[in-house]
Amino acid sequence: MSERIEIRHLRRSHPYDLSGGEQQRLALGKVLLLEPEILLLDEPTKGLDPFFKLTLAGILKDLTSRGITILMVSHDIEFCARHADRCAMFFDGGVVSEGSPRSFFAGNSFYTTTANRMAREYFPDAVTWEEVAACVREMT
Repeated sequence: MSERIEIRHLRRSHPYDLSGGEQQRLALGKVLLLEPEILLLDEPTKGLDPFFKLTLAGILKDLTSRGITILMVSHDIEFCARHADRCAMFFDGGVVSEGSPRSFFAGNSFYTTTANRMAREYFPDAVTWEEVAACVREMT
């Protein structure tokens, strides 16, 4: 597990000596060792560098492909837009909006990705920078 979460080199370190992102990885690893059927994650990308976020996305995709349900609460809009199956916004104790990442973020004028905010005038359905880049390539 330490290799999977990329902290094998820290195995002899005290948890309090780890950075915030390393502590996040350690916590994730400890939970995954339990082999849960349902995984509840609160701000799982907090403190993670962009490279490990890609690793985390791969781990989550692997888990869902094996039938594990993941419910994630996050303010990391870009991560959710790229890697979630469904997105929802909670307000005042209830769900006020939900849908696929594309319909959720493209239809949201305030709570959306940076890519959508910048390119929506030209590509209203593009919510990730990869989708904006693909739209631009199609134009040329």
